[in-house]
Amino acid sequence: MTTSEQIADLLDQLQNQTGIRFAITDNQADEEETILILKNMLRAQHDGTSRESFLRGLLLGLLTPQEIAEGIRRFHIDNDALIFPILIETRQPFSALEQSVVLQLFSSGADTVIMIDDCHIALLRRIPQPLDERAMHQMIRDIQNTLETEAMVSMNLAYDGTVTSMDQLPGVFLTISTTLEICHVFAPTQHICWAHDLGLGKLIYQLPTDICEEYLKDHFHGLHMEDIDEETLHTIHVFLESGLSIAECARHLYLHRNTLIYRLDKIEQLTGLDIRKFDDAMTCKVALMISSYLQQK
Repeated sequence: MTTSEQIADLLDQLQNQTGIRFAITDNQADEEETILILKNMLRAQHDGTSRESFLRGLLLGLLTPQEIAEGIRRFHIDNDALIFPILIETRQPFSALEQSVVLQLFSSGADTVIMIDDCHIALLRRIPQPLDERAMHQMIRDIQNTLETEAMVSMNLAYDGTVTSMDQLPGVFLTISTTLEICHVFAPTQHICWAHDLGLGKLIYQLPTDICEEYLKDHFHGLHMEDIDEETLHTIHVFLESGLSIAECARHLYLHRNTLIYRLDKIEQLTGLDIRKFDDAMTCKVALMISSYLQQK
């Protein structure tokens, strides 16, 4: 390939990577120097996009330890920084405007934004010192309020804690990704999800389907959510949320005490569980959570 052909090929590569057609009109460098300049431009462009690709691959657990070490060196990433990773999700794909808002909001040197896919953005926030639980929760609430105010769209946020080195990011990111999935199953209206606040949902989410079906068969007459009418389900949920208090539940449901007792008796006939008793109430709660989980499988 002649030097002229090399220059033309490099210009084509630049156009493919940037979408801009470059032309050499007034060049004081010779052809060899021009080739070197164009290669440096390509390398700079490649490095600019590859840093995000590297971080995306790191978060998704796609890189080997050697590749992680090489990427940290290549992109001059501070491996000793304290980082607070956050996963941001929309139910619909991010629009160009929403992506722009997120990038503008978190374009400071302390933050790094990585587009994971059409509906998920990772925010890596550098912090000067470890956060206690209260400070961590407040930061998340502030970020959510800012995002929803500026982008005018509802977003879900998931988080766990801070990491002290880049090689810890894949494990933490897997945890917060799973946290979002668990919240979708057991707390679909919840917009802020903390990995340490999943309760029974975290345990149930890891159970095999056959074990779940066996539990329902043994402890819940084999019933699933779709086998129970909405009024009965609502009564069960409100009664459990009322601390098994008949008076409190009746007040929330605007029912006479005797009407509620009649419903509770019907629930016992249907499920075999008297949810006025603590053990049966817990069995019922677990069964309903398992049924919700099976609906998502």
